[in-house]
Amino acid sequence: MRKTDLSPDRRQLLVPVKTHPGAFALVPPPTPGIDQLMGLRGIQDEVSRARIALDNLQTLSKALPNPDLVTRTADRREAVRSSQIEGTGSDINDLLTFEATGSDEGLPPDVRVTLNYVTSLEFGLQQVRQHGLAALSKKLIEDLHACLMDGSEYSWTPGVFRDKQNWIGGGRSIDQARFVPPPAENIDACIADLLSMLHYSPSEEDQVVVSIVTRMAVVHAQFETIHPFFDGNGRVGRILLPLMLAAEGYPPVYLAGYLKDNQREYYDALAGVQLQGKWADWITFFALGVEYAVQESIGTALGLEAILKRWKEIIEGSGTRKQSVLYKFPELMLGTPVLTAHKAKDTLGISFPSASAALKLMEEYGILTQQNKQRRNRTFYAKEVIDVLNKPSLLKSD
Repeated sequence: MRKTDLSPDRRQLLVPVKTHPGAFALVPPPTPGIDQLMGLRGIQDEVSRARIALDNLQTLSKALPNPDLVTRTADRREAVRSSQIEGTGSDINDLLTFEATGSDEGLPPDVRVTLNYVTSLEFGLQQVRQHGLAALSKKLIEDLHACLMDGSEYSWTPGVFRDKQNWIGGGRSIDQARFVPPPAENIDACIADLLSMLHYSPSEEDQVVVSIVTRMAVVHAQFETIHPFFDGNGRVGRILLPLMLAAEGYPPVYLAGYLKDNQREYYDALAGVQLQGKWADWITFFALGVEYAVQESIGTALGLEAILKRWKEIIEGSGTRKQSVLYKFPELMLGTPVLTAHKAKDTLGISFPSASAALKLMEEYGILTQQNKQRRNRTFYAKEVIDVLNKPSLLKSD
């Protein structure tokens, strides 16, 4: 991180790195206040459109008969995309297969890390839905990281803020780093300031309100600038975004597809904030991502609901009696598009023979495709759902 890369005001925030003579770290300024954010030029149109898109998604979600099932599958797609930004190779098929079978045989070794993302995300959403804004705490951030990095060979201290200096880029040389976050002794104070933005709630006297879109952008950039953990910062920072939405009653919106498709712009816009305080450029980029991600969420939700409706019509048209366990399978498969008989048995609380018979019928109806036929624990895929989840996002910022 060269001093010449920093704006003059940011250079004043550099402090020596005690363990690396000649190197400097940046202690970020506090999160921007209301006046500073309201004074940013050129962001209003994008932020307004993104906020309107969120409101439209909220309205649609309330009208959907199965919003939780749609969210469940979207959670897993987000886990894959967000993890892939960090270099993992597992795709949605790998994750769903591992989750259904409990076996990583023949799957990429990082599939366990990707499933950890799901666990972390679902834990965070549960906490926020139970406790609201109060759940967004230092402890929650630590717990999210502990879930995410559980069993990972790449993290020495899951759930614990780093106690040593780290840096971004440059390999093992801090001198070649793209960015050097604050020293470990500054992390607690930086996180305490970040929590003030996470807990923002306008009072009746406020003449202006900072949009949830703007606050999400600020929180994500500030968290990445603090970089409080040795590893997993990007993923934890992206998990915080749907949690902020859930705390305000919005359905989760996942931006990893947009950020992955625009990865260079993502990193450049973050660097612009970190090194030069270019908040307007970052918030504009981020707001476009929210708008595009909402469009994708709506398309995914409508596509999955159409699949579910068609499946139910197929079963009803087959003459199956209404009391049959078969009627429980369409919704199960929408949320769990890779199934084994054992998984179906445990989830629905039915016998193994009943689960096996139902899956066989669903295969005969053309709804499921069976793989691993030679194995005892045969696996069934709802290809239509997986195709929707595998659809490229095409969420380009330009």
